[in-house]
Amino acid sequence: AGMEQQTIQAEPGAPIEIESLCPRCENNGTTRLLMMEIPHFREIVLMAFECPHCGERNSEVQFAGLIGEKGRKYHLRVEPGDLRAINRQVVKSDHATLSVPELEFEIEPGTQKAQLTTVEGILSAAAKNLQQHQEERRKEYPEVAAKIDAFCEKLESCARAEMGFTLEVSDPSGNSYVESYEQDVAKDGRLTMTYFERTKEMSRKMGLKVEEEEPEIKPDDPYHGPNSRGIVGPGSSVARGDENKVAKLMGKYTSPEEVMTFPGSCSACGADAETRMFVTNIPFFGEVIVMSNSCESCGYKNSEVKAGGGVPEKGHKISLTVTDEIDMNRDVIKSDSSSVSIPVLELTTALGTMGGIVTTVEGLLKEIEKTMRSTSRFQIGDSATAEDKDKWDKWLAKFEGLYTLKEPFEVILDDPLGHCFVTPLEDDVADDDRLNVVEYVRTEDQDLEFGITQLRLMEEEEKQKLKQQDEEGGGEGGKKEELASID
Repeated sequence: AGMEQQTIQAEPGAPIEIESLCPRCENNGTTRLLMMEIPHFREIVLMAFECPHCGERNSEVQFAGLIGEKGRKYHLRVEPGDLRAINRQVVKSDHATLSVPELEFEIEPGTQKAQLTTVEGILSAAAKNLQQHQEERRKEYPEVAAKIDAFCEKLESCARAEMGFTLEVSDPSGNSYVESYEQDVAKDGRLTMTYFERTKEMSRKMGLKVEEEEPEIKPDDPYHGPNSRGIVGPGSSVARGDENKVAKLMGKYTSPEEVMTFPGSCSACGADAETRMFVTNIPFFGEVIVMSNSCESCGYKNSEVKAGGGVPEKGHKISLTVTDEIDMNRDVIKSDSSSVSIPVLELTTALGTMGGIVTTVEGLLKEIEKTMRSTSRFQIGDSATAEDKDKWDKWLAKFEGLYTLKEPFEVILDDPLGHCFVTPLEDDVADDDRLNVVEYVRTEDQDLEFGITQLRLMEEEEKQKLKQQDEEGGGEGGKKEELASID
């Protein structure tokens, strides 16, 4: 629908109504806009148009938030007869790919506009779209029309949950969502969510700025070469946060001896920006690299904390018993490779949830509460049952009770890469009876997920090449010595 440019003002949370042109009859209709927050990826704008003259109606979703740091992939298994599963709400962005592997069916990015719907709605709409122009096909291409009819029957069967199927949603922008019926997605037996790094091609298709030329990496480069000190996980930074918060935390332990400045680009507007970096050391944690970006064009500022040492041989699990305000004010570095557990709430976040943050224990709780309250929007709406609403209200009330410190509770940070940190109250961590740090051996799946297995294989191949070169060099040296002795 075409809309004239105008200044719009409305109360927060209230729908906005504006007059706009109907694309069918070219009379004026009404477009309603509603800004709302959707779980895990900030805000969206719901747009609905209706024409009182010809009855034309349409709706779409536009994303008002930023593109996520990583892509997301959802995997939902629907069993035959599971009517609740097909009623799960789905937010699909313009960049998402939807597929049903059992039917070899895929909806590519850009073929459908962004929408807020359900699993049933996606499959029914796909069948409806395939049925377009079927009358003409039956006349000219009867065999093709028969195959399409048969395929549409399978889609409708899936939409009615008459047959089992799997719905996969892969979105490099991170702005798609599949509803979970559990507060903790990890406990949802039918739904799994994973994060992945965007490729350059994905970023290019989304219109993001991509560096075309990679800088030349020298073998002796201390940060990128074979002996680099950088993190090897998929997310290069341990944590991101506000520049002032990061500076305040790092300033407690040491002041930088040297601050390096080099040119870069702004991740918000793409303009040239300045990047500052310094290396510091945090007791009981190790060396870290602090990087700060600031853009004079748009004012964007951001800081990242990167691991300065190699990946530890073992993962770390940090357990903190929170009993008073001192514990609530402990500094926390939560990496983007860690999960957070609060046993009293039976809550465990997935790896990468909330990304990496530099905060305090209280700040970490507020970040988790903010995410969970956003998630509960799907369970407290008009379509939610009284039982679901009551369950969520009780759980959120229990969460708020943590801030009062009426009873001690435990917070657990589990990081397979060992890049999490909680401030100890004693010079020796072992003397802090509320803080416990346990090392554990990573599983093969964890090594594979974070790319450590691949690095080990590359290191082994490099050793084999060096060994082979040494043997070849030794052989030539032996021949020269033999010829010299003959002479």
